Amino acid sequence: MSENIQLNRLDGFLKSKNADYTIFRDDFSLENAVDGAKHYGISLHETTPTFILIAKDKYYAAIISGNTRISFKKLKQVLDVKDISMANPETVLNLTGAKVGEVCLINCELTTLIDQCVLNNINCYGGCGAPKSTLKINTHDLVRITNAQIFDFTDPRN
Repeated sequence: MSENIQLNRLDGFLKSKNADYTIFRDDFSLENAVDGAKHYGISLHETTPTFILIAKDKYYAAIISGNTRISFKKLKQVLDVKDISMANPETVLNLTGAKVGEVCLINCELTTLIDQCVLNNINCYGGCGAPKSTLKINTHDLVRITNAQIFDFTDPRN
């Protein structure tokens, strides 16, 4: 699917959900959360990358704050699973239509997990599912639209 079609679909979907959001289109790719925070003049905490995880043949979209890292130990306890890991890049592309690092904050076909630290943000800045683009969305709208499960599953990044 072309990038413009992907972004237009996201835009239409978010409008239909009455979300408070902005889709930014940039001239270059942001390589990581630190670059995103600098570019948009926000704190690292407001950057919210989405990771695709797999446990017991079930996939999850996990959203965290950019100043934290996923604690797989906490996830195992909360989800009551023995093993959980990052999905490989090919699987991420097949599930989301996006490359690792570009995964959209909105993945309604997957169970969404949001770390409780993210709730401290008024807005979240993350992927749109297309390169050179960023979604800024009100945090409460993100939780509402994704029907996310919220709990503590990160540790501070050193």
